Amino acid sequence: MRKLLAVLICCFGGALQPVGALAADTAPLNQKMSEIGKVMVELFPLIVVQRELNAAEQTQLKKDLTRLIVLFREAGPHIRQRSEAYNVSYQLVLEHLDKTKRALDGKFVERARMDLYALGPICTSCHTQDTKLRTAFAGAQRARFPTDLAYAEFNYLTRNYAQAEQYYDAYLKSAQDKTEFDIVQPLQRLITIYTQVLNQPGVGAEKMSRYAAIKGHTAITKKHLEGWIAGLRALDASGAAKVTDPDMKAVEGYVRQYLGPLETPLTAVHVAPEQEIARVWLRGRLYQALNHMPEPTQIPKLLYWLAVTDRAIGYEYFFSLADLYLKDCVLTYSSDPYAQRCFDEYNEYVTYAYSGSAGNFTPPEIKTELEKLRNALSAAQGIKH
Repeated sequence: MRKLLAVLICCFGGALQPVGALAADTAPLNQKMSEIGKVMVELFPLIVVQRELNAAEQTQLKKDLTRLIVLFREAGPHIRQRSEAYNVSYQLVLEHLDKTKRALDGKFVERARMDLYALGPICTSCHTQDTKLRTAFAGAQRARFPTDLAYAEFNYLTRNYAQAEQYYDAYLKSAQDKTEFDIVQPLQRLITIYTQVLNQPGVGAEKMSRYAAIKGHTAITKKHLEGWIAGLRALDASGAAKVTDPDMKAVEGYVRQYLGPLETPLTAVHVAPEQEIARVWLRGRLYQALNHMPEPTQIPKLLYWLAVTDRAIGYEYFFSLADLYLKDCVLTYSSDPYAQRCFDEYNEYVTYAYSGSAGNFTPPEIKTELEKLRNALSAAQGIKH
């Protein structure tokens, strides 16, 4: 397995924060998340070691994975009181862990290790939803990790952003060889910190300017960096940093400004680097709106906007939260007018993703998913097949 970004799987250590009346649940949830973090710190060497695991290590991997599943399920009652976006991420974690366990039970050990490796970005989708730093989990020292990049990832995913930035900086400025991916993903992490979490695009622009001459840059990575810096400066000039707690009317205005009217489903799934910045910022404001527990009638449109925003950014490579937001919108809020828009968006993307010059080749499982969503809409509308 590749060394880079190996600590993606360690993000569970950052405890979730209370919102309003949920403060009473903070202690038990923090304790549970800290236990999860401790398991992941111990599990980490088994995930990243660049050789096959021996029998004893495989047994330990299975034991730790079983413990993780138990701990996450025990955390469920507390997490389910959080916003819809948190719950989408949580459900994805459970499904992913179950899939990993099936792989391990079938003795597909390398597949299970890769699944655990890929789990990190899922919990990042929770941890970057608010501006709180790491709380109950103490983390781990640099000596536990094989590289500065791995340690930076660990701190990013457990919400110790100052230390994450320190080690991203050390890695990016190092003389070691880097692929385009090795350069782009750490830069995207820093963009998320300064744009979505901290809402400091001006500071972010100055920080990103430090990496114009790092080793390994290609024409593509330089172009992206220049675009991101321009986008950060434009966002800062717009006064975005002054927006602290937007209401729904303000959020809807930002959606129109940065996403457009959205009258029809989008076929494009990527935007220019300059435009990515505003969407990362918008994602943060949409999370804010959801985490302030809006009226239930507002949630479907927020999920729809989040899906469109997240898909355009494309910062993760292992999964798509956009699809999950759209499906949750349809299945949970089937009778809401936005449920149809969520379905149309999902259907358009599926058609786009699986079409080519030779026709459409949608996998059977995706067709089944589409039929499930259609049936949910039909049932809500009282339509019989």
